[in-house]
Amino acid sequence: MSSLSLAHAIGTQKIRSFVLGSHANPFLGGTGNGCMSVSVSVPHSAQNRVSNRVLAKKGKKKHERPWPNLNEIDPEWKPEHLMHLSPYKPLKEKPRMLNLQFEKPILKLKKRLDEVKEYAKTCKYDVTDLVETMEARYYELASRFYAALEPIERVHIARHPQRPTFLDHVINMTDRWIELHGDRAGFDDPAIVCCLGSMEGQTYMFIGQQKGRNSKENIKRNFGMPTPHGYRKALRFMRYAEKHGFPIITFVDTPGAFADLKSEELNQGEAIANNLRSMFGIKVPIITVVIGEGGSGGALAIACSNKILMLENAVFFVASPEACAAILYKSAKEAPKAAEKLKITAAGLKQMGVCDYIVPEPLGGAHRDPALASQILKIAILRELAVFKNNSINVDHIIFQRKLKFRKIGMYKELDPVDPAKLRKMKRREVPYSAFTYTDPTPYDKEQLDAALEDVKTYLTEEEIEHLISDENLRKLEKELDVEWNKALFKLGLYGDAKTLHQEIGEALGDPYAEGELPKELQKKVDRLGKSLCEQLARPETVPSLRAKFQLYHFALNLRIFLKKDEFQLVEDDKKDENQDEVKTESAFSFLDEKPAVAVVAGKKKKGGKAK
Repeated sequence: MSSLSLAHAIGTQKIRSFVLGSHANPFLGGTGNGCMSVSVSVPHSAQNRVSNRVLAKKGKKKHERPWPNLNEIDPEWKPEHLMHLSPYKPLKEKPRMLNLQFEKPILKLKKRLDEVKEYAKTCKYDVTDLVETMEARYYELASRFYAALEPIERVHIARHPQRPTFLDHVINMTDRWIELHGDRAGFDDPAIVCCLGSMEGQTYMFIGQQKGRNSKENIKRNFGMPTPHGYRKALRFMRYAEKHGFPIITFVDTPGAFADLKSEELNQGEAIANNLRSMFGIKVPIITVVIGEGGSGGALAIACSNKILMLENAVFFVASPEACAAILYKSAKEAPKAAEKLKITAAGLKQMGVCDYIVPEPLGGAHRDPALASQILKIAILRELAVFKNNSINVDHIIFQRKLKFRKIGMYKELDPVDPAKLRKMKRREVPYSAFTYTDPTPYDKEQLDAALEDVKTYLTEEEIEHLISDENLRKLEKELDVEWNKALFKLGLYGDAKTLHQEIGEALGDPYAEGELPKELQKKVDRLGKSLCEQLARPETVPSLRAKFQLYHFALNLRIFLKKDEFQLVEDDKKDENQDEVKTESAFSFLDEKPAVAVVAGKKKKGGKAK
């Protein structure tokens, strides 16, 4: 350092750092190719010339910004003029449309229709009416075809690689928009995009999960799976919108939150939970639109809103059909069955109260006509937001309505309120098997039965009563009751035991319904099965369909016994004829009939026939 002054040495180091892109640390002053760079003494005036020359070669100026001069910005600029602030650019080449496997039959008709149209152009006869008729018929068949899709087929449409993404909808819906970045903690997750946009002169905050349109974009966007930074960024801009009074519109399109080790280390669960808690306190209206697939908590973290809209072919699930099938059915091949059971389609969720409105899509899906799909969606969003523009709706009402929406989901009513402390200590209810043996019917006098009949006539016409007590209807109800019994045994897991026991009784007695004493071991099996069945049937929530069917059969049978006075004898108090052959009509499962509409009476055998 003796041959150089300190000032010249510092100047040399600065020039070398600027040109080579190295650090100010002299120990990091290499060129990057394995060779050491040599410091050269340069006069201070030459240092300035070198700096200017380097800047001129790169064609840049100090502090150059990515946007033009603010004084030259035209307020009437279209949104694409601000797209240099977002990495999202239009694709240079439009990809070829991909068709799904189940669409082949309807696409074959479409191809045939196109061939007919081409032939009509060169045909010397006028076949315009015929072509229009065929085209109308095609659209009718296509509409019915796509309306009857299975849940797993709608999942495939929701995952279509060319389905319009969040930013596609924003560009098509807004007059102008600008993307916002960062979570104020040094991160900017590209899987969640936040932007300000205007529609019909009103500013809105758009927050959505962004998928890629090709492999390169999918890798950059992490296939639409957000990290904790993305959820914190979304919450930051929700707070921003709340401060400035902008309504919030969130778009859900993700298979789920990113579940890698790094995300878990950065508190993925805490970020989702914080969003869930904080969104219920946001003081501006929030509208959520499910445009593709909504996967579990990763989707719900930006979906705690006042209204949830779903596109016609969108899905919203707690677990993907493949994951659910692997868990429940031990094979991912059962995904179609799992998708049907999960009720993940827009129609199923609207029926359960999760979805508030189903937004129709163009024929074949939103990817067939993205611009039209966006305009239909825009109309639906503005209609829902118009409700909150009413001056009578205040902040407290908005927050209360949002909380009430989610409290109603999955609502149920307990039969009898039970103290929680007692409920935790309760054991499984044991019902003695002897409580369900055959018992004598309770006798009623004629006045009580007449009053019961008058009550029935208030809500049933004469024709309905005749149909209800007819032999044909009673036989039909008996068959339906047998079917419900089989379903109940299947549901309770006792069908196999009952079938085996039925065969063993048949082998022991020659006929399962023949009278006779069973062997002790076989009798123990019967008692054990009967006790298990009665314990489970005693709980009202176990088999509601069997209970309802039995009550209907019981009601019809009692009504018939009462109305056919010439075929049956009424039993009055203390006037029972001991010489008559009595037939008990009380069922062993009378506990299913909590409030019988008509009393049970005893009948007598008809001459040459059986008791009714």
